[in-house]
Amino acid sequence: MADVAGADVQPIPVNISGQSGMIVLNALRTLRCVDEMHSEFIKWTKQDHRADLAGQYRQITKLVLDEAKIPRDAQIFRIEGSLVELVVSEAMKDAMEHVGCLGAKFIELQTSGTRSHA
Repeated sequence: MADVAGADVQPIPVNISGQSGMIVLNALRTLRCVDEMHSEFIKWTKQDHRADLAGQYRQITKLVLDEAKIPRDAQIFRIEGSLVELVVSEAMKDAMEHVGCLGAKFIELQTSGTRSHA
């Protein structure tokens, strides 16, 4: 997976009881790429109990990406202003499935032309 993602991930070795060779991939790239005209979301406000997150996405129920804002070399990235979504390319999804990635759930996303997965 690191071969596909390149410098966009930081592999962190972890010790899990009964498992050897496990790593956690920390996604380093963050992109401002939500097509807000076609997405459905709620943003945090200063009046919410988390005023420190004002302006960030509180919940995204329909995520549509603006393809023009995603560099061609982006294989894995987080959505700027969101604490939840992690977006991967088809190549990264394939690499994750090939190595038996645990805990990932892939949902196909819409963009202006191609498709990505979260």
